[in-house]
Order: sequence, then C-alpha cells, then structure tokens
Amino acid sequence: MPFTQNLHRAPGQSLLKNLDHLNHEIMIYASYVFIIPILSYAAYISDLYINKKTPSLNSSGIIGAFVLVFIVYCFYRLTGFLHQRRLVRLGYDGEVTVGQQLNQLLRDGYYVYHDFPAEKFNIDHIVVGRKGVFAVETKSRSKPNSDRRKEDATVEYNGRILLFPKWKDTETLAQVKRQSSWLSKWLESAIGEPMAVRGIVALPGWYVKRTSPNGIPVVNPKQFPSLFAHIQSRELSEETIKRIVHQLEQKCRDVEPASKITEQD
Repeated sequence: MPFTQNLHRAPGQSLLKNLDHLNHEIMIYASYVFIIPILSYAAYISDLYINKKTPSLNSSGIIGAFVLVFIVYCFYRLTGFLHQRRLVRLGYDGEVTVGQQLNQLLRDGYYVYHDFPAEKFNIDHIVVGRKGVFAVETKSRSKPNSDRRKEDATVEYNGRILLFPKWKDTETLAQVKRQSSWLSKWLESAIGEPMAVRGIVALPGWYVKRTSPNGIPVVNPKQFPSLFAHIQSRELSEETIKRIVHQLEQKCRDVEPASKITEQD
C-alpha cells in the first residue's frame, strides 16, 4: 500500500461526517415514503387473495390511515433533516473558506491545523508561529434578503458583542474564550510550560465594522494576511514551536486514507 501514514484533518472534517449521516437519514426516510405504501398495498392484496377475503371498507380505511400517518411522520423527519443539512452545509462551506485562507499563512512560516478534536468539542482551526498560538472559530451566518446589500452584510463589533443586522451574538465570543483557555491548559500540560492562546473569530462573507479597540479579533477571513502581519507578537522560540507542533500533529493526523480502508474491507 502506498499510504502508510494517516492524513491531516481537513477543514470541516467533523461537519463532513455529519453531512454523510444526514444524507443517509434523508435517503432512508425518502425511500420509506415510496416503499411503505407499496408494501402495505401489496400485503393487503396478498391477504385478500390468500385468505379469499372480500375487500372491506373498515380494513381498507385502517391500512390507509396507517400509511397516511406514517407518511406524515416521514415528511416531518425529512423536513427536520433537510433543515439540519442546510445549516451544516453552510457551516462546512464556511470552515473550508476560512481554512483555505489560513493555509496561505503556511508561506509565512506558520503551522495551520484544522478541526482539532478536544474533549467534547472541536476547535475549528489552530495557527502556530513565532507570534504565538491562535485558536480560530468560524461562524457562518446567513444574510437577510433585501436590497440593502452592504448594510445587511455588515456586523458591528464593539469588543463585547456582535451586532448583526437582525440579531445579537455574545455566545460566540464566550465560546472562543473557553476554547482558547482549554487549549492553553492542554498545551501547558503537554509541553510542560505556560502557553497563552489567543482567540480569533472569522465571519466568512461578512463585513466587520469595529467600533472599539477592545476585545479579541473578529475579521472576515480575507483580512487574515493583514491581521497576522500586524497582530501583537508573543514571541515563541523555534524549540517551543516544534514541541507544540509535535503535540498538535498527534491529535490532527488521524484520518485513515480511503485506499487503506478499502483494502481492509
């Protein structure tokens, strides 16, 4: 076999797995909508033929009601799965967009990891370089449909809260801080020295209007080159970077090549 080493996790790796699961569920319930009525009708006709029964309005009604209830239930589940898939697709596209922008930093000597598996959550992206360690959280949000394109694509950030055109978001900032704190403690335990991790929020497709210098960075992913060029440096030695990268490699290189899985099957 040509591939003996596992691959790195790709942007949105966990969401891609979730998409596969949702597509599988959608396929199953969609098939139920067609198969169950046919099977019910076939079973009813077979029962009449084998037992030489006369068609009854009561029995036909009971079977029809059962099929109708089951189809309504299937459509209910399908609607839920389709809604979930739309949201997961939006999130996946966002993580891929941010991941591709962050990968450009490789040319500047940074190390970039995606979909880092933590305890009961995933850190979307981790960037490591001489300026420090950064945990990047991607948030993909749909925009309102109106003629005010620029206004509806602008989020205001005052250092404490994200003000979208029709809603407010404080949880994302709190989430990034929790994840940065967790990663900081995990790295400290892994490499044996204190390690500060800074959080960044990426909002693909949105213009970010910052009204205060306070708070963590919140940017459109196209702003990454400027952000990392001007962000305050927390200098790391080459030796420390190597130790951090070694630990991250152990967690993020866990994807088996498809050819290896096929040969095992």
